[in-house]
Amino acid sequence: SDTFDVKWLRESELKHGRVCMLATIGFVAEQYVQFPGFPAAEDALQAIYVAPVNMTALLLVAAGYIESSTYGGKLTMLDMFEGEGAKRAPGDLNFGKRFLPTDKAEADLLATKELNNGRLAMLAFSGMVHHNLVVKGPLFPLFPEGWEGPQGSWDLDSTAGALNSGRLGL
Repeated sequence: SDTFDVKWLRESELKHGRVCMLATIGFVAEQYVQFPGFPAAEDALQAIYVAPVNMTALLLVAAGYIESSTYGGKLTMLDMFEGEGAKRAPGDLNFGKRFLPTDKAEADLLATKELNNGRLAMLAFSGMVHHNLVVKGPLFPLFPEGWEGPQGSWDLDSTAGALNSGRLGL
């Protein structure tokens, strides 16, 4: 890439994939399991609004600390892979290496699997969020009782209907 550092792009893809793998599990589990002191939310998208403010602040501070300390304070793509950072591979945070295979071919295969599973998790998480927005309810059951489908999105008087019929000239 002429615009962005390819190492930074791969690092970003791996990080987003890892976060979405955890988020996918959390999105499903939130409907059935809550941490002590956290009230249940009917819809996982509403969980942030019912969580205690002090716990939300603690989560943000912890995530910010982990993010800034992981790269030694280098957060931008301009300096992330300079100095000591230039020696590491994208996504290699020097964490859990003892669980990796010693054979290079097997380690590369495992890295490819992680990348592909992360891509799938990004799509899965996006789909689950979209589902909750469409049905205006929880992930399970897939169709809440009394749900009649997306209302108004195909009416000719709606914005989507005007776009579909070509009345807006787009």
